[in-house]
Amino acid sequence: MIVTTISITRLGIFRRNRLLNFAIVLGVCLCGVASLPAVALDSGWILTTDYSTFGRVRAFSGESPWIVSGDLATIPGDPGGRYHDGRVYVVGRGTTNSIQVYDPETGFSLVKEFSLGSGLNPQDIAFDSQGEAYISCYDRAVLLKVDVQTEQILESFDTSSFADADGLPETAGMQALGDRLYITCQKLDRDNYYSPSGPGALLVFDMAEEKWMDMDPGLSGIQPIELQGGNPYTRIEVSPNGTDNPFLRVGCVGYYGLQDGGLEQVDSLAGVSTGYLVTETDLEGDIVGFTGTGSGSVHILVSNSSFITSLRKVNLTTGQVTVLDNGSGYVHADLAFDGEFQLYLADRTMGASGLRVFDTASGAELTTGSIPTGLPPYQFILPSKSASTPMVGPVPAAGRLHLAHAYPNPCNPRSSLDISGSPGSRVQVQVVDLRGRRLLGDSLILDSSGLARFHFEGCDQAGRSLSAGLYRVTIQDKEGFAARTVTLLK
Repeated sequence: MIVTTISITRLGIFRRNRLLNFAIVLGVCLCGVASLPAVALDSGWILTTDYSTFGRVRAFSGESPWIVSGDLATIPGDPGGRYHDGRVYVVGRGTTNSIQVYDPETGFSLVKEFSLGSGLNPQDIAFDSQGEAYISCYDRAVLLKVDVQTEQILESFDTSSFADADGLPETAGMQALGDRLYITCQKLDRDNYYSPSGPGALLVFDMAEEKWMDMDPGLSGIQPIELQGGNPYTRIEVSPNGTDNPFLRVGCVGYYGLQDGGLEQVDSLAGVSTGYLVTETDLEGDIVGFTGTGSGSVHILVSNSSFITSLRKVNLTTGQVTVLDNGSGYVHADLAFDGEFQLYLADRTMGASGLRVFDTASGAELTTGSIPTGLPPYQFILPSKSASTPMVGPVPAAGRLHLAHAYPNPCNPRSSLDISGSPGSRVQVQVVDLRGRRLLGDSLILDSSGLARFHFEGCDQAGRSLSAGLYRVTIQDKEGFAARTVTLLK
């Protein structure tokens, strides 16, 4: 009986969709793709990027056939986004250190664009009840309060007391809940190859009183919410269990390549972790993204030890994990839930990148293939679910291409990696750090035997020496993808 009810409801939705789609298609035919943003406010936007100098923004219709607009705006190549009060905010991360504000009601026009200064590496933006913005920073131990209208930094709140031995807490994703602002604190030891120095935390800031909240008065100092897992990497989501005692969820990846984390739940009022809802052992890989999709279920992006991603559904009641889609490499960048039955998936598969849509109940794919988004899709922004998504690594395709282990490894600073594949093939080589930032790009042509050698010199594209740490070398051609890790010593 329940199944019948769901089927009838969806039949009605699809009939309604056909009428809406006819109107949308007619509008596109008469006015061009640029007219789409007027109908996309109930759907969303896609940030796209190839990790080069600039990314783009496109709008999409949230109903079949899921029309995607042309490029609406140019954004930084390392973006994070959030929707708030009718505007779309884009955070320029890495070395960009900027904020862009767009108005979807006026053709996605640029309202504001300003710099926050240098050396911050801003990660996310959130807002208090008065509309003031807060910005987390990765490369400086501060939380910024910003007046977006005047483009001024109003306050800078110190976060160094939450840091580990290197002096930086690595704050990233944020979630505002009432007057409280929750901030992921990854606590990565930069002097030990960005390894987790211990359990991660959620910092809690009282936006009304403008001060840090002590979540464990029994200990000296201001205490955050200590998590069970290390390196809280994903966005923070509010679980759908009501507003009287909302729970928060965050994915803790721990060490990359080790199944030592999971999807963790936090009692926001008590200020304590209630433990894992599902572990990385259950998921068979690192958790790199997730979204709640209704009562008792979540959909999770998982990366295995070979950095191949998959989309998995988890029944939190039974613990059952179901694989819905296996990638051909590190290709699943983001996912978002429309609040009804559709799951949007950002697929960056080379030659077939774009938007895909799944039914959250059945797990069936509703699209017949990826709907192109121009540049590969990176993050969804929905009016109802617009948290900023952490950066992901490069996401090329898989195949017969092979990359041998680096030698020597560790190195100081030079290491070599042998490449094999089809003779004469042009291979794109990239060096990225563990947060997915592209540091160097090169191309090699395999010789008549299908061989080439890449030399890792411990430098970025500009010839600057890289700091000691763990780096990933990826190679890619039209036939495949491969990756190896190099440890740089100093």
